Amino acid sequence: MTTVSPLLPQAGLSGAAYRASTRQNLLTIALGWWLLGGIFVDGWAHNQFGESLETFFTPWHALFYSGFLAVAGWCLRLASVGWRQGRRGLAAFPEGYHLAALGVPVFGLGGVGDMVWHTVFGIEVGIEALLSPTHLLLFAGAALIVASPLNAAWRSPVARTAVGGVRWVAALSGASLLAATAFMHMYMWGLLTVPQGLGWVQTRGELSAVLLTALIMTAPVLLILRRFALPFGAVTVMYFVTNLGMSFMLAPGEWRVPLLAAFSGLLADALHALLRPGAARVWQLRAFAFLLPLCVWVPFLGGAVRLGLSNLSLELWLGVAVMTGLGGVALSALVFPAPLPPQALEE
Repeated sequence: MTTVSPLLPQAGLSGAAYRASTRQNLLTIALGWWLLGGIFVDGWAHNQFGESLETFFTPWHALFYSGFLAVAGWCLRLASVGWRQGRRGLAAFPEGYHLAALGVPVFGLGGVGDMVWHTVFGIEVGIEALLSPTHLLLFAGAALIVASPLNAAWRSPVARTAVGGVRWVAALSGASLLAATAFMHMYMWGLLTVPQGLGWVQTRGELSAVLLTALIMTAPVLLILRRFALPFGAVTVMYFVTNLGMSFMLAPGEWRVPLLAAFSGLLADALHALLRPGAARVWQLRAFAFLLPLCVWVPFLGGAVRLGLSNLSLELWLGVAVMTGLGGVALSALVFPAPLPPQALEE
């Protein structure tokens, strides 16, 4: 008689999710900041030496490509752990890191394409350097990579007010996404074009820059708020880190904007602690969404007028600030829509 041995369960295939730890997510974020820091340094170089750059092989390219290799290698190492557990395909990556699994090859393809593009067509100057097809591939890949810890935190089975580092993982990864988005919109970043002469804001195009910047800065805060209660200081870090990088790149030596961003973030953090907004507290949520942009633009525009840096009328600068607040409310309606009535759910 033949005895059949029972099948042994394969490691990692028992149905339990493979999740990165808080420390592993924080390391991903740190390496992602290496990558983003290199991208901001490259942006600074293009702004400073754009017409004199003649080669793909520059120190600033080396900085952000080394950052890419570091974060890509780390994500692949995390995937190797899942592989050894018996997981295959995207399942080998920690929960939420399928974004990095896509972002790494997208960035790599953009890097190879960028080298070929520069060799064939030369070095772009001005806004062309920001919007060339290969650079857009690089930005898309980088955004997917740095968003992975936020995605991982979002999928973690913890409460909205969980104690521990998971909320900071979400906030710091959100800061990375905000910085990457700000970089891609540097030509419309209202906080750094306005101080150079605020009278320009009276034209339609430049007014759009203020409103676009306000929406970009509000969106990631509301997105994270949908999943987590923000830890105190989260908005401060997001706003300060982003505008520190933008100031370094666009206006080296400009210290007022990063300080204003930190002050505005502190106001927003205090408002969050006071209102405790969330899906179950709708009126507090809408109020927070309205006041969040005003924390930035009232001191910025009003302060510029007070210091004699702008000749904007009270009606204009205050009206622009109110419009940013209304934009925040509109965003909150998209991120936190009203529940559908039961009848609307019927087939």
